[in-house]
Amino acid sequence: MNNNGGITISVIFEGMSLNYGESLGNISELKKLTRENKVYTYISRQALRYEKFKFILENTRYELTPVTGNEQVIQFAKEAKIKDYPEIDFFGYMKTSGQGQNSQNRTAVVKITPAISLEEYKNDIEFATNLNLAQRAVIQGIKANPNPYQFEQHKSLYTYTVSIDLDRLGRDFNDKGEVIDEVETQEKIRRINILFDAIKFLSRDIKGRKENLSPLFVIGGLYPIKNPFFLNRIKLIKKDSGFGIDSRLIKSTCELTLPNSKKVKDYTLIGILEGYFVNDQEILNLLPGASGSIDYFFETLKERTRKYYEEGTI
Repeated sequence: MNNNGGITISVIFEGMSLNYGESLGNISELKKLTRENKVYTYISRQALRYEKFKFILENTRYELTPVTGNEQVIQFAKEAKIKDYPEIDFFGYMKTSGQGQNSQNRTAVVKITPAISLEEYKNDIEFATNLNLAQRAVIQGIKANPNPYQFEQHKSLYTYTVSIDLDRLGRDFNDKGEVIDEVETQEKIRRINILFDAIKFLSRDIKGRKENLSPLFVIGGLYPIKNPFFLNRIKLIKKDSGFGIDSRLIKSTCELTLPNSKKVKDYTLIGILEGYFVNDQEILNLLPGASGSIDYFFETLKERTRKYYEEGTI
């Protein structure tokens, strides 16, 4: 088997006000970053990780990994094994004992970047009060005034990337590189498939609403080297009739030559929700025979992953 297989998946989705940080007074502030004097909002990788694993828990019989606080820090229980708990298989762990000595570490097999807005934040703020509750209190003879509060609001397209080390999924090692725990092949396939579904059907509950974070566009594949090829290569172009995707960046990335003399495009798939982007047909034409619907992307990637684990082929 080729033991250096890696998956990378880069996504565009649409959402509104998806991750708040610390509040300042009665103002709930979005998580933000600045680039070239422009402000963009983002969703932390921790929030995306939480939503993905919440989907997995809701749609499988998997269980949360037990935790302990015996070592003066909350951490995963020492007896928890990746064979029993996909959470620490996917996202890693650190288990310490005795003042941090004899620690056991597993770096994440599934690596997730923050989801960064592709549209600039324009300082939109919503003002609101709890007027209805104050009115109820007055009716009951309680003296009350409405409490005002404000939310920063931003509706935008976002992009993030997921990278997966296929050779490490379902296998745990000690410091000497020896395998100390391993999951059978069919369970590895089952786990990777439900992870794909979590990306495909991702949503987020926030501030009393449910946001759909499912992909409008997705690009990636299973490659013989591990690299997030399309991270920072997803850009928008603005046209009178709406948003498009910059095809030049994608095309240039697909033409990169890999160590085996093949091109990135030889392994790449594209999925798009037709009708959203003004140049969706142009994007589909970048990879004839390897592009189609969102469903096509994930079902094809599931099949390629099955062949990787069962037949050792990429």
